[in-house]
Amino acid sequence: MKPVCIVIISILFLTHCAPNQDIQPFEQTRVMMDTFVQISIYDQNRTSEELKSISESAFKQIETIESITNDYDDSSAISLINRQAGERAVALDRVMLDLIQASDKINQISGGAFDITLGSVKQLWSFAHENPRIPGDALLQQQLENVGHHHFIIEDGAIQFILPGVRLDLGAIAKGYAIDTAIEVLKENGISNAMVNAGGDLRTICSDLTKGKRRVWIKNPRRPEAFLGFFRMDEGSVATSGDYERFFIYESERYHHILDPKTGKPARGCVSVTLQAATATEADALATAVFVLGPDRGMELVNSLPGVEAIIVFERDGKLDWSVSTGLKKKFKKIN
Repeated sequence: MKPVCIVIISILFLTHCAPNQDIQPFEQTRVMMDTFVQISIYDQNRTSEELKSISESAFKQIETIESITNDYDDSSAISLINRQAGERAVALDRVMLDLIQASDKINQISGGAFDITLGSVKQLWSFAHENPRIPGDALLQQQLENVGHHHFIIEDGAIQFILPGVRLDLGAIAKGYAIDTAIEVLKENGISNAMVNAGGDLRTICSDLTKGKRRVWIKNPRRPEAFLGFFRMDEGSVATSGDYERFFIYESERYHHILDPKTGKPARGCVSVTLQAATATEADALATAVFVLGPDRGMELVNSLPGVEAIIVFERDGKLDWSVSTGLKKKFKKIN
């Protein structure tokens, strides 16, 4: 299992509906998908045992997605694909088909900035502080030949790689997809007000119980104890990509895990991208794509997509600066 990492974003609920009346959610937290996953349910009409059972079903769904998409597990579906799809067509289950199709959509609208075929390049890097590894340019160029969505085909529900060295990596979208499927489990069980938070990537559904009382707080990526500001969100998803999640410093340069598919090296330009979208799948993947594109091109993409907003943090003249998408400018409240 990879080291657990905490993404620097938080969502706070102002849950005072009336004086001296607090709304207490039913909450459970597990270590899953290499992070802390918390399910919070706001329901005043069910017993704790009922809510526990519903929460367990949602966790079970996340566990299922993890077992399919975890390429550290040799028995997972993605590991099987990476081993065999270079030689023959491999049948896709519904989860893998959904994820690959969703990834292909983000790949197209971002001009290739989001690419799940980066797996062979990611294997060359190690971002562990105790044993970092920087691949040489010649090796990077060799593996970059395996990167690109044109290197695989899907026919009749099966995938096959055009080149034997292609390797899929779903690390930038699987968590969002797992969050969405957990929310669907909650909805199927009659829950209308809840949050699933996986290391800062989250999705909420809302009822009148908490309407207007949720705030998403954005922390300063260089000063974890400080906030840049907040915005309100009743329903929707938020995901953050940042250069502080998994990184090491070598010769005064920061090397982080968000790689540019064109160079195979850490993307430069952004410090963090916090992106809001309807689903966590979309938010998770788009946050990575926007980070790779950089502050200017990334914001152009965000402002071109209906229902998508973002706060992009970058460095200018050695200081942090940030830009806010058109739809969030009036909603985002800066903290001095």
